[in-house]
Order: sequence, then structure tokens, then C-alpha cells
Amino acid sequence: MGKYKVTEGPLKKKVIGLFFLGMLLMIVIEVGIGWACSNWGRIHFGWLNQVLGTVLTIGGIALVIWSVLTQYLIGNGTPAPMVATQKLVTQGPYSYTRNPMTLGAVFLYSGIGIWMSSGVLIILNIIVFSILLTFIYFHETRELVERFGEEYQDYRKRTPFLFPNFWRKHE
Repeated sequence: MGKYKVTEGPLKKKVIGLFFLGMLLMIVIEVGIGWACSNWGRIHFGWLNQVLGTVLTIGGIALVIWSVLTQYLIGNGTPAPMVATQKLVTQGPYSYTRNPMTLGAVFLYSGIGIWMSSGVLIILNIIVFSILLTFIYFHETRELVERFGEEYQDYRKRTPFLFPNFWRKHE
């Protein structure tokens, strides 16, 4: 595996902690932008914004946590390249989509934008996630093929990139 070494103990736990701290910081920034731009491009459907926004936000947080814990417990690693997983993770949320953590983040940040009735946040999320997904598709896919070879190619053929197909049989 070359540059993707096994890291045990404190560093792995620190990376997980920093990941969640970074996620919290991004939530604060998102809310701050939404608040600062609260008079621009309001998309308001009354109580529906709060219900849909809350469901997406909570669902997104749950999916991100489930994804990170699955990488940590099954893959013996983290989302960070410096403490990368040591085996290809295809269980849990990864049996439905190759990028459940990103899907969770899309739900989370879109939920905040909808909850705040902020057209600015919704547009900003579309732009940011379009760039992120392009990077993941071209860079991370190539890296995973390099690390896991045919095993990843098989997984890639049977598992959708982002949006789950609930009608197919899962592992």
C-alpha cells in the first residue's frame, strides 16, 4: 500500500476528532453566511422549510457519522489520507453508495440552507458540491483503483457513485 500506512492509537483518534471539529466549523460558517445573507434570495415555504431542513440536517449528520465510524471500525482508518483505511470498505452505508459521507454532507448543508430559507446557501451548496464531486470522481476514484485494484473496480461496478439505488440487492 506504499504511502497509505497503518496508523494506530492517538493519531487516528486525533484525526477523527479534527474531522468532526472541522465539520462543526463548516456548520457555523454555513449558518453565518445564511444569517449574513438573510435578506437575499429568500425561498420560504413556511413550516415546510423547517420540517424538510431539519430532516435533511439530522439525516445528513447521521449518515456522516455512520460513514466515518464504518471507515474507522471496519477499514481501520479515517477519511483523512494521512490515516487512510487499510482495506476497502463496502459494508454499512458503503453498500448503498461509494460516497455516503459526501451524500451526508450534501443533505446536512442543504438542510441548513432550506431551514434558513436561504437561496444564497442553496446556490452556494450546489457550486461547492459540484466542485467537490468532480474532484472525488476524478482524483479519489483513481487513487482507490491504485490502492485496491480489481476489488475496487468490482465494487465500483455494483455500487452507485452518490445516490443509492434501493431497488438493487445490497451486500
